[in-house]
Amino acid sequence: MGCRLPLPVPRRELGEGPGTLKATKVLDSCVSIEFFEGPYQGERIKGLGLRAFNPKLRCWEHTWTDTSSPGGFQVWRGRFEDGKIDLFGEWDDDSGQRVLSRLTWSAMTGSGAHWESDSWRDGCATCTSDCVIDFTRRPASR
Repeated sequence: MGCRLPLPVPRRELGEGPGTLKATKVLDSCVSIEFFEGPYQGERIKGLGLRAFNPKLRCWEHTWTDTSSPGGFQVWRGRFEDGKIDLFGEWDDDSGQRVLSRLTWSAMTGSGAHWESDSWRDGCATCTSDCVIDFTRRPASR
């Protein structure tokens, strides 16, 4: 990304509620597909994520689409460092404005993980927190 990103601003009300995420490894475990259903910015969405390790770039690549804005398959790239992964993406929105985006997975344990999505649309002057999710793994069914 072309600028030093500021810390996120205080969180705005994003809505809360239960949701589900099911992740499945495919293609000899080289690719992960995730299916999400839950609240996002005041509405309930269904989403699909695709994540794979790119050995040429030596980083993870991630793309996403959902029922709130299907298509547009932006790509985020990042590496695991210090027990977390920050994935960065950059594109122009429908109005032509540059969007810088960061997805962060942290506090990853066998029982859960923390996820945040932040974006910048003003040349990196301020940050908007788009979504925060704390995942808890369901116990395996017997």
